[in-house]
Amino acid sequence: MRQRFSSFGGAELILDRTMAALQERGVDVALLGRSWSGGRDVEFIECNPSRFPRFLRERKFADAACGRLVQENDALVQSHERMPCCDLFRAGDGVHAAFVEHRKRGMGALAGTALSLHPFHRSVIALEREMFASPRLKAVIANSQMVADEIVRHFNFAREKIHLVPNGIDLARFHPDARARFRDETRHRLGTDERKPVALFVGSGYKRKGLDASIAALAKSGADAELWVVGHDRHPSAYQRLAERSGVNLRLIGPVNDPLPYYASADILVLPSIYDPFPSTAIEALACGLPVVTSTSCGAKEAVGKLDPDLVRDAYDMAGLADAVTRALALADDPRTVDRARAIANDYDMNAMIDLLLRLYASLGLGKEARPS
Repeated sequence: MRQRFSSFGGAELILDRTMAALQERGVDVALLGRSWSGGRDVEFIECNPSRFPRFLRERKFADAACGRLVQENDALVQSHERMPCCDLFRAGDGVHAAFVEHRKRGMGALAGTALSLHPFHRSVIALEREMFASPRLKAVIANSQMVADEIVRHFNFAREKIHLVPNGIDLARFHPDARARFRDETRHRLGTDERKPVALFVGSGYKRKGLDASIAALAKSGADAELWVVGHDRHPSAYQRLAERSGVNLRLIGPVNDPLPYYASADILVLPSIYDPFPSTAIEALACGLPVVTSTSCGAKEAVGKLDPDLVRDAYDMAGLADAVTRALALADDPRTVDRARAIANDYDMNAMIDLLLRLYASLGLGKEARPS
């Protein structure tokens, strides 16, 4: 179950790839949601209740989906949305209660209270609480240790029911060899000198992903680097103005179908997210040999920290993030970094992720005929 597919959403892309891999291994898959435009030929069950009022949008979908699932008696229900009628929940979007907690840290007392009292956030957190208390919920898939810890802390959910399955990526595609294919052409197209340091930001929803912090950190670091931004946001011009005031050379590239040429052409990735359960972009960048700067509220912090613990800083610590940018650029100049970063990414293979899922499904009585690779 997933409400809708966004071609720029990491969670949806992981779901799309997962369904394809499961089908290849003999598991029958159907998708229930409002809409779907993924690349897989799966049975689609439409469930599209009213989206208004907005603060009840998640609740209305959950109620309608649970009502529809009464007709599906022999299915294992894996939800990628918060709802009390699933057997298995994949917390790919993290814990909303934790997101609100991290957002409040960057606000004043009055604004933080208003955020906590906002009806949308209250409704989503109530759904989370109802789901984690549901006797039907057999297991939870967390894509990072951070998310697993948050589920226990916020909802006192049994830790033994939480299964850590990090996002997998296509390691053959995201590879340091891509630099030879894309770097010169991409930099020439963007008018960037081949010797110019480039910090890359990849993510949609610039505020949550930390673009303002990325701009501030680059400015404070004094690095003579360009900042390339790949992804979607409703108000991109606000960040262009912020960069101009900060003296940062910002290139708003916008949403793209394939980020690989930009990983291949950049020197580092910056992603100091306010809250991010486990961004595949961090692993994709490491797989291409790039140092990554991220935050302590990002689920990929363990992987990034293996390259250098100083690359992980608090999302609101501008001085610390500036130091991390300086450190990342220094690492990018070290030829040994490419192999070290790639070695870390090798633990996040897509096939390994699917194997973990299949073993979990088999333990729950599904997919006994499917064989791990």
